[in-house]
Amino acid sequence: MPALAPSDRRSSRGISPVVGVSLLVVIVVLLAAMVGMMVMGFEDVLSEPQPQVSFDVDYHPDGVDNGANGAYINITHEFGSIEDGGQVFVVDDANNRIAWEDVWTGDEEVGPAGEYAHIDGSGSDSALRPICEAGQRYRVVIEHEGGSSSVLVDYEIPTAPTATNAAC
Repeated sequence: MPALAPSDRRSSRGISPVVGVSLLVVIVVLLAAMVGMMVMGFEDVLSEPQPQVSFDVDYHPDGVDNGANGAYINITHEFGSIEDGGQVFVVDDANNRIAWEDVWTGDEEVGPAGEYAHIDGSGSDSALRPICEAGQRYRVVIEHEGGSSSVLVDYEIPTAPTATNAAC
């Protein structure tokens, strides 16, 4: 086998780095395009983070100590804070709703632990359906500025009430 001339050796070795650099540039461009498409595609999916709050729900089927004489629930704020009680709503399963700040026991700010919303479907929360049967649902929802919302509480009445208000 004849020996390669020095010019032949240089030309065959020069192709390898050019191919390697070209492949590396193609890979970087493809990765950048994929990341760009993912970022642009997910901007509609991103939503407001859900506030770090906790609520507890107490169901009273007998209506004792309730002025409306029917079953009621107390949705008690346990911890966390939401500055604007006008963005937090109690919603029933018929999509009737009332702002937290408009409920008789609510406040402009969903803040101090122990604050609660008394829900019985009469008085200040008469926009909501009264508790008439098991299976009714009540939710606490926060609405964000962009039109999205987050459910903070989703409660289903577990048993039929033993006392109902006159609207049932």
